[in-house]
Amino acid sequence: MRPILQRALQQHRLRLPRRISPHLWAEIVGPFLAARAQPTVLSGRTLHILVEDHRWRDQLDAARKFLLAKLNKRLGADLVGELQFGLAHTGALRPLPREDLPEARIEPGQVLGGARLEPLLREALLRAAEAASRRAARA
Repeated sequence: MRPILQRALQQHRLRLPRRISPHLWAEIVGPFLAARAQPTVLSGRTLHILVEDHRWRDQLDAARKFLLAKLNKRLGADLVGELQFGLAHTGALRPLPREDLPEARIEPGQVLGGARLEPLLREALLRAAEAASRRAARA
């Protein structure tokens, strides 16, 4: 059945939307970010992502190149060419299982405990924020 469907879709130049599993997304971006931004569909080469609020949208947009590289490295191909961000309405983001969601508490020895962003993603977001600050100061 699958080859017949693929052949019919190719003949009519149609593509079915594809999805990235929540667990794979959390593995790629880390559980802290996965709780605040979740992919909905991969249409063509554009990955559509629902984001908790405009601050996270702006930060992810600034780290776009880093996220694309990390996604494509993990997916094993140049599958994602563009990211499209949308703001999620209340309740639209799937809650992560409690064991996957890091605690956001402050501990004496670890500033944010397990809620810290993955080091490379944190660095990319900080560089993007610095660049945005420099641009704002020049304007």
